[in-house]
Amino acid sequence: MRNKAVLALCLSVVSYSSFAIDIFRKGFEANFAAAVLYSDSNAISLGFQNFDPNQIANIGDDFGNQASLDLKKDLGVTTLPYTFELPTITFEDNSVLEQRVKVLFSYLRQKQNVNFNNEPVSDTLKEQIYTLAAHYSVTRPWTDYWSIGAGIGTNVMYLENDFTYRTQFSEQTRDIVEGNIFNTSAWAQTFQPNLNLHYKHPQSWGRWEAFSDLNYFYGYGGGQGNDGDIGNPEGLYWINGIKGFYDITHWGGYGQTLFSSVRHININGDLKESLNTHEYWEASIGWLVSPPFLRDYVDNIGIGINLNYGSSLSGGTIILLFNQD
Repeated sequence: MRNKAVLALCLSVVSYSSFAIDIFRKGFEANFAAAVLYSDSNAISLGFQNFDPNQIANIGDDFGNQASLDLKKDLGVTTLPYTFELPTITFEDNSVLEQRVKVLFSYLRQKQNVNFNNEPVSDTLKEQIYTLAAHYSVTRPWTDYWSIGAGIGTNVMYLENDFTYRTQFSEQTRDIVEGNIFNTSAWAQTFQPNLNLHYKHPQSWGRWEAFSDLNYFYGYGGGQGNDGDIGNPEGLYWINGIKGFYDITHWGGYGQTLFSSVRHININGDLKESLNTHEYWEASIGWLVSPPFLRDYVDNIGIGINLNYGSSLSGGTIILLFNQD
């Protein structure tokens, strides 16, 4: 989503119309690119209660500070994924190709107070993006533990925002920004090929996994914003990580599992503007419950803690887990 520096820049360049159009376009590209990343819980986890780890132990601003905490407080993401397992293809040499389709709905919202030239009051921007996504993938088991996969997906997104003018400067630029970048709407569709390598090792206590997941996306769009010139959202993110599932017990038909993961994420393209970095780390730990009902739809639900290191969203958050795999 837009950071405050970008918003201030949008307001400061409106007298140069051609430059303003480019800035508006880049703003939409960054927003839609961020929506793609935020809808992938393997890439980044945003929760419902945030905290600064430095309040517990002084471990440095890269683990969180007041600025990142304030940003996360006004940013919320809800994602509901579901995976359909398709028939497995068996070849003449008895090798197999596993197929699946993942669909998801995601809702992203953000509120920002924008202050320019140290005026005594701030303008307010409220923005939301709705996403519907589908991804088809195939996996080829390589050995008992290793597998390689590929896929293609698409995200269809709709953005709308509401901007409240309170400052003298924003009122002066209202005729240019109104309907172009503020109080407007836009849509975008991205296409996303994927390559991944996966290692899964069952144990007596559960299993642990290592994985490498490379994603690239490119899109187009239109709408009211910037007279339909919202650019081409583009980005790349590469996730490398390990995770473990420790099966604890069954109680009343409910499976109990302790989940943990550590992930390193490299990003490029329009994503760098949203997170103010080209790489960051995430670590999660959580408690998963596998309910005895709705097993065709709900693999597990749970709650956990996630730490982000090295991005504009660094810090800790309490997360809800759904169909974690």
